[in-house]
Amino acid sequence: MNKSDIIEDVSKEDLLDQLQKMMTEYSNVDSENTNLKQEIESLKAQIAYLKRRIFGSTKETYKDPNQLELALEVEEKNLEDLQISSPEEEVIEVVKKKKKAKRKSIPSDLPRQVEVIEPDDVPEGATRIGEEISERIEFSPGKLYVRQIVRPKYRLPEEDNIIISELPSDLIPKCMAGNSLISQFIVGKFYDHIPLYRAQGIFKRSGIDFPKATINGWIRKAAELLSPLYKHIEKKVIQSDYIQADETSIKVLTDKKQGATHLGYFWIYYAPNIKSCLFTYDNSRKGSVPESILKKFKGVLQTDGYQGYHKLGNQKEIIKLACMAHARRKFFEAKENDRTRAEYALKKIQELYKIERTSQEKELSIEETYLLRQELAVPILKELEKWLKKESLTTLPKSPIGKAINYSLNLWDELCQYTEDGSYIIDNNNVENKVRPVAIGRKNYLFAGSEEGAKRAAMFYTLSSMCKMADVEPHAWYTDILNRISDTKPSKYDDLLPQNWK
Repeated sequence: MNKSDIIEDVSKEDLLDQLQKMMTEYSNVDSENTNLKQEIESLKAQIAYLKRRIFGSTKETYKDPNQLELALEVEEKNLEDLQISSPEEEVIEVVKKKKKAKRKSIPSDLPRQVEVIEPDDVPEGATRIGEEISERIEFSPGKLYVRQIVRPKYRLPEEDNIIISELPSDLIPKCMAGNSLISQFIVGKFYDHIPLYRAQGIFKRSGIDFPKATINGWIRKAAELLSPLYKHIEKKVIQSDYIQADETSIKVLTDKKQGATHLGYFWIYYAPNIKSCLFTYDNSRKGSVPESILKKFKGVLQTDGYQGYHKLGNQKEIIKLACMAHARRKFFEAKENDRTRAEYALKKIQELYKIERTSQEKELSIEETYLLRQELAVPILKELEKWLKKESLTTLPKSPIGKAINYSLNLWDELCQYTEDGSYIIDNNNVENKVRPVAIGRKNYLFAGSEEGAKRAAMFYTLSSMCKMADVEPHAWYTDILNRISDTKPSKYDDLLPQNWK
């Protein structure tokens, strides 16, 4: 049998069928190979991220190695004549001289404990001509003291009546703890992130042992008293016209199984226009949570792109802003995967932040900031958008750089929205800073004891964050407010807020 006979035995249909099978197999292998590549890149990115978290710096600042600092000059008097050189046109080297740190003087209002050290064997007849004074700041651990209230009683001369002053209002009637002590436990846990068992140990060294259940009871009573003020803050935040939102997790003990925990969430809302912050707690991360809190909100809502806020973004009364810092973080995390592309994006985002720093340093008005952004930021954003669309066609979608590019493109309109109003903020860092105390506390006390305990924690985090923003000493504030709030009308609650407190 010759070759022609063999070929005739194989029909064209059989050949086409075999060819089709081979092409299908090749396609499957090629698809599997692509998936394996993406999985490898994803695993590499996870390893790089974990290495960075364990061994490296968590800072996301990017410095272009090929570019010196740029001086962005802004005409203060006439913004319309604004002339700013692009990076290609002019590079100015800034040489910074290191200044010697000045030694801070010791505050004059600190109490002085005078200690006089006389020379040994001063001869008789020696005349004192002056003295040398040296000061050192010393520390004595906080000491407990007893506030003893004496109320004299008087019998009226011609009546059978006795008069006596009323006791000052206490948080808990006939309780051994004064408001300043209860405030110390609140500040210790929710401001300084000291778990109650550690605070208990500190006081035990001072000679008195407060049972943990007793301390929890005091804090619970303080929460009841401060609850109306917390509700007042909630109302003010939701009635503001600009909110930045974020959420973070917290483990909460469950009553279904002893020692078991479930994951709950603190939802944080920061109103930059009135510098007020609101923490709320829920056991869910569903979109129904912010929807229930912000159902009456009208204005600007800025988030990190989490889908839970998408329903809110569809409301006609809400303008949606995204966070440039989150977009930057995606590219920062993708540097190990694709340094060239990641550094290009980081360089462009860095230029946007330099424009923001210029606005802040020059203390530009809202209108001047808007004009500055239109003049400088909008062209950079257009260039970056063009690049993102082009690179999205040649990157693996599941690779770190692909995820970074797609994240930005999916939120592009919201990322650019900040340029439309000089009062808008480029990122969500303000509210993220409010989340950090929760992260620190979470590492120290690990979990909340109950759902109710988590809700109380949300309230105390709200009040403590307000103290921090207003640069108010928290212990003094809590002590004073616990003394006053029972006698304060709701219409005067604004006077009790840390930013208005005297």
